[in-house]
Amino acid sequence: METTEKEVKLGSREKLCYSFGDCAGQIYVALCTYFLTGYYTDTVGIAATAVGTMMLVARIFDGTTDLLMGAALDKTKSRYGKARPWILWTAPLMAIALVALFSVPDSLSRRGELLYAYVTYILLNCIVYTANGVAYNSLLARMTFNVQDRCSATSLRFVLGTVTTLVINAITANLVTSLGWRSLVIIYAVIEFVLLIICFFGCKEHIGETDSGEVRLEKIPLKAAFPALLKNKYFFMQTFMMIFLYINIMTVGSMTYYFCNTVLGRIETMTVMTMAYNIPMIAGSLMNPALVARLGKRKVLAGCFVLSMIGRGVVGLGNANILPVLMGVAIHGFALGPIYSNVFAMTPDIVDYGEWKTNIRSEGLVTCCVSFGMKVGLGLGGAVGTWVLAYGGYEGTAAIQSGYAVSAIRFGFGYLSVILSVICLVIILLMNLDKDINQIQRDLMVKHSMKGE
Repeated sequence: METTEKEVKLGSREKLCYSFGDCAGQIYVALCTYFLTGYYTDTVGIAATAVGTMMLVARIFDGTTDLLMGAALDKTKSRYGKARPWILWTAPLMAIALVALFSVPDSLSRRGELLYAYVTYILLNCIVYTANGVAYNSLLARMTFNVQDRCSATSLRFVLGTVTTLVINAITANLVTSLGWRSLVIIYAVIEFVLLIICFFGCKEHIGETDSGEVRLEKIPLKAAFPALLKNKYFFMQTFMMIFLYINIMTVGSMTYYFCNTVLGRIETMTVMTMAYNIPMIAGSLMNPALVARLGKRKVLAGCFVLSMIGRGVVGLGNANILPVLMGVAIHGFALGPIYSNVFAMTPDIVDYGEWKTNIRSEGLVTCCVSFGMKVGLGLGGAVGTWVLAYGGYEGTAAIQSGYAVSAIRFGFGYLSVILSVICLVIILLMNLDKDINQIQRDLMVKHSMKGE
């Protein structure tokens, strides 16, 4: 069996199946971002500060599991490759853990409810989703070296992922009234499982693939991979950018429920709000491949972070006036389309840079920056959101909220996002991988062809 290393071009079917893996992840992320905090505070009755502290405490454990999963993936050796087996193995666990997350028993005491929330949140977010997320985000780096294919695959991924989020946000608030949280989440969990199975069977790891379709791999020991990781400056930049990006996303997402329900006084406006956010995001994602081909990822990202600041600034100035708020949300959503697509398309490039610089290809450890950054950001964002609520004196069971609580929600939904986007802009201006990536990938193609792997 010999490998025939060449520049693999991904077909539309394989890109579609790859995107389904993100649709599965977005089912969990959408529920966690937009509904989990509200479920804990308003349905279960857990205090907002306790929920925020729980999400923050989970991050302490989460950083370790990401590194362990990255190391485990780099040591994985199967006929299907490094990443694909983990997509298969975690598919049923993702479904089971999601159902458990939204099934806090009514019979428990307040302390018991909080303990149950800790256990199920850590199980799903820090263990199962870690394994699935690191594997999925490593997969594209194993599928092709082609820069434009990576860009178009991630753009399609985020178009379909955004559609998934849009659908969930549009129907969940109404369906939960008639079905209840547990029954509704069981349906979502089954869909999540099916999408992950399609992703597994529909994608291949073409790098190192033999003529028979089997994948030849070299196990990378942690003692070699970790020192190489420390020499990859873009790994650290990407990690911090992902953290602040997802703090931003989670804070805005969790505040959407409270902004619609408290500031606007109409929870049903949440559907319109999420449509105003997600439909422009789809448009931005569709435009991204052409923008990147013309300008490069770095310039597109910098411009979109500036656009994001403008959008959220408009939201802050809009107060409780629905039209300017929707306009600002739409501007921010459009900017997030290319932002989402490009930060994930950059990760395989960072894997390539690490191999080019150190001669060690470590998809698992390098890609764990994405999973780590996402989950730390989601956890910190959830904590920040609840701290903002607590600072304003928000009471989940109160019929009318104080003026301080309303002002805190407005700040969390608008101006806080501007501050976080400024931090992301500074980081991306320090990253200039675009200038070297074409030469890096030409060198790696020659290297892999000579090695026959």
